[in-house]
Amino acid sequence: AARYVAERQWHSSQSITPVKADGSEIEFRAEVAGIEEITRWVLGHGRHAKVLAPTKLRNAVQAEARAMLES
Repeated sequence: AARYVAERQWHSSQSITPVKADGSEIEFRAEVAGIEEITRWVLGHGRHAKVLAPTKLRNAVQAEARAMLES
């Protein structure tokens, strides 16, 4: 998923920094108005995405994943 995300313009404020030289891990940053839309976007990448920060987004993604398991 990292290479796919890095190849595209997702948001006007985005910045992408490679974490691994081969591009298999990246850091994606963007300034957004709220976390709802980005939460759905992160969840769309499934287990291939890991939220490091902010804590509010990390908690929202975890809560949604837990709710999906309970359904």
